Amino acid sequence: MKLLSIVAGLTLAVGLLGGAHAANSGSKELVLAYYRMMFQDKEVEQAMNTYVSKNLIQHDPYLGDGAAAMTDFFVPYYEQHPQATAEIKRVVSEGDIVVVHALWKETPEDTGQAMIDIFRVENGKIAEHWNVSQDLPENPANKNTMF
Repeated sequence: MKLLSIVAGLTLAVGLLGGAHAANSGSKELVLAYYRMMFQDKEVEQAMNTYVSKNLIQHDPYLGDGAAAMTDFFVPYYEQHPQATAEIKRVVSEGDIVVVHALWKETPEDTGQAMIDIFRVENGKIAEHWNVSQDLPENPANKNTMF
């Protein structure tokens, strides 16, 4: 009986851990697909409709809540900045939280900004977003780069 309990407990633990890994992997893949479509392919409306909750909770102080606020901002932004690029440098994912560290440039000549976007995924959609950015200095105090 003890052996059966141990095996059942191990089976449950492996199942739970496997499920957590699958959810983690799914959130990461969802955010990466969104990020590429939204910021690299610039397919704003499709990205928002496919990957973002209409009730998006927005922590960016320059954007309102809801998916429509991002659409309303980025469609004209890309019309004014057609050369804007976002180069993904790294992605960190834990559970329903995914962090994308990227280099953002408005033009090829632009020094750029180091961007960190944090997303929370819920029910297969991006439900919450935070971001921080920092200009890349022309004369940094060290040679480590921001990436």
